[in-house]
Amino acid sequence: MAFEKICIVKGRKYKSLVEGYRDSEGKVRHRFIKYLGAIEPVNKKRNNHNAGKKPALKVRVMSSEEINTIARAFKDSRSFVKDRAKIIKMSSEGETVKEICQKLKFDKKKVGEIINQFNRDGIKILVRKKSSGRPRRITKEQRAKILQWLNTHPENLELHFNNWSKNKLSQFAKQNDLQISPSQIERIINQDETKYKTKRSKMYSSDKIF
Repeated sequence: MAFEKICIVKGRKYKSLVEGYRDSEGKVRHRFIKYLGAIEPVNKKRNNHNAGKKPALKVRVMSSEEINTIARAFKDSRSFVKDRAKIIKMSSEGETVKEICQKLKFDKKKVGEIINQFNRDGIKILVRKKSSGRPRRITKEQRAKILQWLNTHPENLELHFNNWSKNKLSQFAKQNDLQISPSQIERIINQDETKYKTKRSKMYSSDKIF
């Protein structure tokens, strides 16, 4: 006959399904059938609806200097500064990220980044960082190498032609692990005022007068 049995382990109660039987000597024994779990589970669900939720993103408490700077930024002619000032002020007044996005028609990611950046860097976010510009694709050493090849006769480099062209030099550079386009080679030639011989076509005729 099966029945539920309660066991106490380290002060906690556990319930199992067991079956009673008699052994060869006629004594009553219990045979384990199934574990039914703890009577009082350890991880009880809390009646807190906000449990596990991230706190709402908002700006930190601002100093009087920051408040005045944000207020002046509203009159700035640059939209970059004015838009950021609006986001910071609205967030400080209790507006959520969602509400700010709806009113200013901004992307949620952008608003969140600006608030996080202000909390980290303060009013520095009102200053646009200067672009470092487009990085040079070719170093001075690589440029010097191009000019060196250009001033070297192709036959001395074991090449089977007599004159360089921009396409040939570009192809030769790529074979030597230097990625450069014919247009870049042209700019180097113009900057250095280098002159190179171009290939000339020759016409032949059997006419003695030619």
